Amino acid sequence: MSGDVQGQAGDRFGRWLALLAGVVLLALALPGSTAAQVSPQGELFALINQLRLREGLAPLGSSTLLNTAAQRHAEDLVTIGQVTHTGSDGSSYQQRIREARYNAWDSGLMVDEVLWTGLGSAADAVTWFYSNPEWAILSDARYREVGVGYADDSGVRYFVVTLGARAGVLPIFINDGAETTDSPAVALRLTNEDAAPLGDGVQIGRAIEVRVSNSPNFDGVAWQPWEELLPWLLAGEEPGEYAVYVEFRDGANRTAVAEDLIELVNPGESPPTPTPFIDLPLGTPGAAGGAVSTPAPSGMPETPSAPGEDGVPTRTPVALDAEGEEPILYATWTPLPTDIPVDVAESGSRDWSLLLAFVLQGAAVLLGIAAFLRRRS
Repeated sequence: MSGDVQGQAGDRFGRWLALLAGVVLLALALPGSTAAQVSPQGELFALINQLRLREGLAPLGSSTLLNTAAQRHAEDLVTIGQVTHTGSDGSSYQQRIREARYNAWDSGLMVDEVLWTGLGSAADAVTWFYSNPEWAILSDARYREVGVGYADDSGVRYFVVTLGARAGVLPIFINDGAETTDSPAVALRLTNEDAAPLGDGVQIGRAIEVRVSNSPNFDGVAWQPWEELLPWLLAGEEPGEYAVYVEFRDGANRTAVAEDLIELVNPGESPPTPTPFIDLPLGTPGAAGGAVSTPAPSGMPETPSAPGEDGVPTRTPVALDAEGEEPILYATWTPLPTDIPVDVAESGSRDWSLLLAFVLQGAAVLLGIAAFLRRRS
């Protein structure tokens, strides 16, 4: 009889253990869990681009080559134990970027690097950048690409940001780099050649015209003046990934082609703006300047609507039809807000790794007890 009771107790422990395992899996699947969080590199990349957009600058395109150079130095800084642009092998950031095979303008010299180290997060790093001379580098309109490196040494975090501009590389951004959209009507943000406006040899200088296509074939597509923002329709209305291609042309008929991708999802499944936001006052020391409103795409005058809850009027971009009559709403893309404070600090986030370790330790104890009771039975 005693053995039956002990066996039943062991079965109960087994069921409790299965329940605990389910809780762990559910916790890991919840939004905000470690598995769902973006990397520190990705968070810093997004925050830098948000601040650039708030100041009227185009985002920076992510470069695998610049990421490689930045990550190399971030890991090296852990070994060095101090913040320095000089690597443990004596290399400069120009050398590291060149060795990553990033061929920048000016014989490889149109590059730069900024560093941050501390116990904080990516938000702390970008806040410090924004209030110091490093922001003049991060907001330099000549740079079009960025790489981010990250390393952690027992809680001390190292961020390395590398920037550059290559000949013929003019990134474009669908809805300012959003990953998804719930409408095929999108806005294209274009960059231009500000690092070498005159170009060099066969390499394009500052573009004056563009043509846009949903395929890499531009046959029959008319040229139009270069604009910072252009309205566009994706190739279809079914959910899936869509590409948009832009061909740039300068006054010497030199051209370059850029591509961007976005996923079309069902209505209501796409967030209106990239997240997370960061609340920083514009015009602080070290910043590039005050707030600059985001313009509507060409041909789409901004029509003010009723004031929002905070008393600030919201604006909806609209486009006129072919006859110039009734305006067609074009509200699928929302520029980043310049006045909505959102805390991105990590103080309120849950430490899922610690929780998981605690649950697993408890599960191990329960397993031991269950095994002991089964042997007694």
